[in-house]
Amino acid sequence: MKKMKLATKLSIMLGSILAIILIILVVSTSIMTSAAIKQGISGELSAIADSNATKIQNYFQEADFTATSMNNYLETAYERAQEHPADNIPSTDPVVAALCQSVIYNTTLSSIGYDAENFMVETARNTVKNNAVIAGMGVMFEPYKFESSIKDYAFYISQNNVDGQVEPYGTYEEYSAESWYADAIQAKKQIVTEPYEYDGMLILSYANPLIINGEVQGVIIADLDISAFNELSSSNEKYPTMWSDVYSHNGNIIWDSESMDDVGKSMTDFTPNQNELKQIQNGMSGGTAFDVTKVREDGAKTYCYYSPIQVGDSIWWALTGVYASDADAMQTQTLIALVVCSVIALLLVIGATIVLLQRMLKPIREIAHAADEIVSGNLDIEINLKSEDEIGKLAHAFRTMAQNLREIILDIDYILGEMAEGNFQVRTRTEKSYIGDYQNLLLSMRKIKRSLSSTLSEINSAADLVSSGAEQVSSGAQALSQGATEQASSVQELSATIQEISGKVNVSAQQTKTANDQTRHAGQRVSESQEKMMQLVEAMEEIKETSSQIQGIIKTIDDIAFQTNILALNAAVEAARAGTAGKGFAVVADEVRNLAGKSAEASKNTQELILRSITAVDKGSALAVDTAAVLKETAEQASKVVSAITEITEVSMEQANEIMQVTEGLDQISAVVQNNSATAEESAAASEELSSQASVLKSLVSKFKITGERETYASQSKPSYDDYGMGAEVEVGSGEKY
Repeated sequence: MKKMKLATKLSIMLGSILAIILIILVVSTSIMTSAAIKQGISGELSAIADSNATKIQNYFQEADFTATSMNNYLETAYERAQEHPADNIPSTDPVVAALCQSVIYNTTLSSIGYDAENFMVETARNTVKNNAVIAGMGVMFEPYKFESSIKDYAFYISQNNVDGQVEPYGTYEEYSAESWYADAIQAKKQIVTEPYEYDGMLILSYANPLIINGEVQGVIIADLDISAFNELSSSNEKYPTMWSDVYSHNGNIIWDSESMDDVGKSMTDFTPNQNELKQIQNGMSGGTAFDVTKVREDGAKTYCYYSPIQVGDSIWWALTGVYASDADAMQTQTLIALVVCSVIALLLVIGATIVLLQRMLKPIREIAHAADEIVSGNLDIEINLKSEDEIGKLAHAFRTMAQNLREIILDIDYILGEMAEGNFQVRTRTEKSYIGDYQNLLLSMRKIKRSLSSTLSEINSAADLVSSGAEQVSSGAQALSQGATEQASSVQELSATIQEISGKVNVSAQQTKTANDQTRHAGQRVSESQEKMMQLVEAMEEIKETSSQIQGIIKTIDDIAFQTNILALNAAVEAARAGTAGKGFAVVADEVRNLAGKSAEASKNTQELILRSITAVDKGSALAVDTAAVLKETAEQASKVVSAITEITEVSMEQANEIMQVTEGLDQISAVVQNNSATAEESAAASEELSSQASVLKSLVSKFKITGERETYASQSKPSYDDYGMGAEVEVGSGEKY
């Protein structure tokens, strides 16, 4: 890519951009076209499904309209019978009876019954005659519900006898056994049967309960010929694979445009994918039109459009389907045509772009060749392009640039060569070539010349100063070396003294620490003694309380002895009253009195001993309290002593650490002093060498031709032209122009 020509590269870039733009346009157009085509197909097929649903809806509405008309007429007849009961009884007049003969049964009807029969028969006859889809229609009553004289009243008109005599349908036991009759009677609403074969036709029955005044009187039946569903839209020239189906509310096939053998089967037999089946069932539960994409049992992908059909209280479905390959054919053809046209347009645009770019960019090749020559260092180039456009201006700029660069390089070579020979009085020979940013180059060379000239002059002067200064430094360094040696010996003696003091302080700190440990142990023992004494005081208090309790007990004993003595006296009195009979009791009373006296005496002695014990306990308790106070004060003093010794220990340790730090500092000072001594000796030697090198430097500077007069320049970030005399000659050195 890097080695390609500009025309080719631009062509590729423009072609790529155009290709990307066209691809985006094709993709977006394809998406919109596909969406529009798919929407059109969906709308068309949905319309077909809606049309089929409307047709079937009309079939059932015709049957429902007929049944409703009969039901309304019979309700009116019932009201008439309620208002005019005589009209609901067969007439006995032969003339009237002849006029009211039933056309179905050989019997006379009431005037109301006769009118009702004529209305029902003619309505059913006209409905069957005028609707090819209705194969037959009839009315069946419950026993004696039409006429009290007729138990089994029922008739049925089909396409076969629509213009002939109407015959009775059968007995109640026969037609009531039909499932559609029993279901309609029981449910009291419209019933639609599954398809079944009757008289060589495949039909389904639409049964409406005949309800009058809230009571079921019978059933109005309409049979629909399923073959009439063939009128539904089931084919299309645009979609050869299109088909149509009609499903009942439970998903069974009522009619299939592809094969009538599928009638009665369930849609689950034709939807192997359970997810698709669930999607269809969910759509049907919604009760509105929907569409799904599903795979048939043969593996073909199809688009299916469902439209609802209201049949009684149930919803049936009209399906219109088409194979996806058939529906997408138009979309695929449109996309292919769009892509082909886009590719052709892209190739034409790229080809035209390449031709135009090659013609327009051909002059740039000559300029590119000249640029290569300049890059390789050859500034002697020729460009013969005379155009006045941007490329011509570019060629002229290259020619001028090469000429200026050649003159500037030759001038710089001359100036730098002279300066390399030591001639700083050289001047430019082509000042007019230094234009624009090249002027900075000329200013920089002038600044270099002046800076080098000034620097060499300063180096010459500095060499003299260095030579004289080196001698002074050498003598000073020698003196410094001798002083440093003396300082080192003094520092060593001081360090030895400090180390001896540090050792003694460490010993003192260790002894203080030992004393601190012993004092702390003694303080702990004093605290323990104080705790024991407190326990002793508590024990004395308990003894004192116990003695008080014993004293109370002794008092109780005295009271008992006193009462016993009184009882003994009373007993003696009573014994004396009893005379001879109380002698024995008197002896007992004497003994009790003696025991009471002894108890009182013992109690008195015990009380005296207890009082002595209490007195002794009080003294002991007081002594224990005093001793506890003394021990507490001793413990406090011991704690203070421990704290003081601890502080002394900490201070001793800190002093030892500080002395160690002082020792380390003296060692560092000693090392620095020794290092200074060695450095001073080295400085003396270096000063002598510096003096000799200054002489050599002065001899080298004398070889350059420098200006004899030094000029001072202000420090600037970027010098201006006036500083160096741009546009006017600048006097340099002894008056020579540069």
